This record gives sequence, C-alpha cells and structure tokens, in this order.
Amino acid sequence: MTNYLKVASMDDANRGRADVRRSLAWTAAIIVTATFGARSSNSVIPSYGQLIGREFNFSATELGLMAVSFMLSSFVASALINARLHPRARRKYFIASALAYSLIYPAFYLVTPVLIWPLMIAAGLALGPIMPNLMTSAGSVEDPGARERLLALYTLTLSVSLLVAQTLAALVIRAVSVREGFLLLEPLAALVGASAPLLPFPSEPSRVSPGAHAQVRPSSVLTNEGFIASVLNNLTYQVPFSYLTAFAAVYAVDELGAKGWLGVLAYAPFYTTSLGSRLMMTIRPPKDIVKYMVAAAALSLIGLTVAWDSRSLTDFYIAMTILGIPHGMTYTLSVLAISRTFRREELNAANSYFFSVMMIIGSVLPALLGWVADRVGYRETFLLITPAVAVILALTLYFAVRARYLRGL
Repeated sequence: MTNYLKVASMDDANRGRADVRRSLAWTAAIIVTATFGARSSNSVIPSYGQLIGREFNFSATELGLMAVSFMLSSFVASALINARLHPRARRKYFIASALAYSLIYPAFYLVTPVLIWPLMIAAGLALGPIMPNLMTSAGSVEDPGARERLLALYTLTLSVSLLVAQTLAALVIRAVSVREGFLLLEPLAALVGASAPLLPFPSEPSRVSPGAHAQVRPSSVLTNEGFIASVLNNLTYQVPFSYLTAFAAVYAVDELGAKGWLGVLAYAPFYTTSLGSRLMMTIRPPKDIVKYMVAAAALSLIGLTVAWDSRSLTDFYIAMTILGIPHGMTYTLSVLAISRTFRREELNAANSYFFSVMMIIGSVLPALLGWVADRVGYRETFLLITPAVAVILALTLYFAVRARYLRGL
C-alpha cells in the first residue's frame, strides 16, 4: 500500500508538472503572437509617418510633434487608465483596445495633413494598455527562472517583430504608396485583436483584495530605487532611439541621398543585431544586470559617433548595426530589473508606470530633438546626443548599485 501511494503521489506530481509546462507554453505562445502583431504593426507608424510628413512638407519640429501626439496618448491610456484598474476590468479594457487598434490601423490609408493628427492620437490610445499587459502577463510566472526566460522571450519577440516589420515595410513601399502600405500590413495589426481575448491574465493572490492593484501607491513605485534604475537605464537608449525612430529614414534620404525605401531599410540591420542580443539574453538571462547596463551605454556612444561621421549609406548601416545591440539589451535589462524588484501583486502598477514614464519622456524627446535638428542639422544632432547618454548612465549606476536585487537573484 505504501509503495502504491508513493507511485500515485509521483504520478500526481508528474501530471502537475506537465500541466504547468502546458500552461507556460500556452502563455508564451499568446504573448509571442500578440507582441509580434502589436510591435511589428506599431513600429511602422513612425517610419511611414516620417515619409508621409515629408510629402506634406512638415518641418523636423512638426515630425517630432507628430511622434509626440502618438506617444502622449499612449501615456494617458497606460498611466491614467490601465494602471488603476483591477484585473477583471483591465482585461476587458485590454481586449477592447486591441480590437480598436486593429480597426484604426488601416484608417491611415485615408490620411491627410489634418487627419494624420487625430489618427496618431487614436492609435496611441489604443496601443497604451497593450504592451504593459503583455509584460505583466509574462512577469507573473511564479518560478524565477521561467519568469526571466519568458520576459526575455517577450523582448526577443519585440526584436523579431521590428526586424520583420521594417524589412517588410521597406519592400512594400517599393511597389505601392505609403498609404497603401498600411493596408497591406493590416494583417499584423489584426493579430493583436485576434489574440488578445486568449491572453491568460494573472490571477489575484489570495491575500490581495480585488481592488489592490488600484491601491498601489504611485509614490511607492516611482521612488523605488530599482524602478528608478530601470527607467534611467532605458533612458540611456531612449534618447538615441527616439531620434532614430523619428528621423533615421529622413537622415538617410536628406543627408546621404538614399531613396525612401532604402532609408526605411536602414532599420533592418538595426533590428537584426537587436534580435541577436535579445536571443543571447533569452538563452542566458544576465545575473549581474548592472554590468550589462554599462556595456549597453558604451555601445550606444560608439554607434552615435559612427552615425555622426557617416558619409555614405553603407557607413550609416554600420552605425545602425552597432546601435541595434544596446537597443536589444537595454529594454530587456529594465524589464528584468522590474521583475526582480516588485512583488507579483505590484507588477501591473510597476509595469504600467514604467511604460507610462517611457511614453511621457518619449513624447517630449522627438519634438525636442526635432527642434534641435531644425537648428543644427540632422547630422550634428547625433553628436549632441552623446553627452546626454553619458550623464544618464552615471545617474543609472548611482541608483542601480543601491538596488540589491540587480546584482543577481
């Protein structure tokens, strides 16, 4: 009888482990599908927007403000709405936003110099809750090793989607207009609406009341040293990335004489190396996050210098190749740092505020950098960004060394 009970107990344990693996695989599949659809389609909006704005004779400042309208509306949806909802209401909001995004995307076919502004705002509002909820779902897995691999897989999917989207976007507009390109890429946006209802939302811990997510005080998140280090670390790359997102294609066309589709294709080597660095971090998540933060910022400084010194499209492609490596590293490191810093019941608030802070900073940067580019030129702006990155790195390290979980689990 004793042996029978032992065997039965082992069978139950094996079935339990198999159920956990199946559940984890299902969660990973939905996160990958939704993330790929959201980020691939969303990444095309700024690069196509640059070319459309150029057709409308928008200045660099106006191109920057166009990016601001998109990012600021994402901030509103993420920080002021998503972060304050308990899981049941948040799930409904997430699904509704995903469906709305899938419908708004093809409307860019109808864009005019006036209509482009409300479309940018509507797309940002719909996108706002999508990425934080995907990140929260990935970060809610209980096993630390599985959680960090799933988070790294999430960021790896971001790189894959960006690489595929920008390469596809460049090829598409060789054959059709930029507006028609939105129609051809609509299946990517449709993936978001189709997969959103299937995303497993993390359940509430038994000791937490249904409204606990709404009760997480913003100050407890925003003053946390691990959170501050995560934001600053991401900012070391957000400054150059905001400039690349808003102006890389225009820089290639205006300064280096490239055709429009070759300007958009400059993002392909960028996202290829981003993918490579995230793949390595998925296979082997870093133990000492601080060391990787320093390496990423150093590569950013090198890449910006090469971009400034570029005299041909080939030179610029090399710069974009270098800059892709820290792009892959930096966001992944910030996501892992947040998952190590906050408890499960705090993750939605932490992820929403993180995404929101990034959006609000990102909404200011394109307009600011556009204003700078209008006055000193696209090329010289690359050089002016480098000291800002160095200063932000110093601040990052100040807070990172004080956050004890960032040196290892």
